[in-house]
Amino acid sequence: MAVLTQILVQAIKQLYELQRIVQSGQDTLNLMRDINRGINDSLKLVESLGPYIDPGLYKELKKVQDLVKHLNGSYGTVVDSPDRVPQEDTDRVVAEAISVNNALYDYAKELDKVGERIKIFSHEVSPGGAQKLTAQSLGVMVHVMNQQLRATATGLKIQAQALAVQNKKEKQGTEAFMSQAASLRTRMKKQEVKFEFPRF
Repeated sequence: MAVLTQILVQAIKQLYELQRIVQSGQDTLNLMRDINRGINDSLKLVESLGPYIDPGLYKELKKVQDLVKHLNGSYGTVVDSPDRVPQEDTDRVVAEAISVNNALYDYAKELDKVGERIKIFSHEVSPGGAQKLTAQSLGVMVHVMNQQLRATATGLKIQAQALAVQNKKEKQGTEAFMSQAASLRTRMKKQEVKFEFPRF
């Protein structure tokens, strides 16, 4: 009986050790899953950064004055005519839009760097630091939204300028029509019109 009791005690000890090993293995497995999940999340975050897109044509021109000179050289200078003012305004609006475009691309490049730093810091901060990092990220998002508003405003300005040019053309057409109508009316008044039936 004592031998059986000793075997039973030994079996219980081994069972307890096996449970401890299984629990330790389970903890290790969960830890590896968490680490792997963190690595996968980091890889997904790295993939979230799109390639830096070059602003393209006119990227080296930043100042509006330089852009106006370039546009005049490429697309012709404004001559003294009734259309001089709207043509100059159109050149300036186009130059301003290109300048804003280039500035927004530069700003977006800086924001990409900020986004990368936030992703790196997110792995190193404490829960309190994470809250602060989240608040700072929201501040950056507000700046981004403001830049989007500015870009939209510039787009509206370009559309408004195009409408103004179109409206000027329509005004000129109306003015020419009214002038021709007045001239025709004056001529018709000077003419003696006789309404006589022809004889057959």
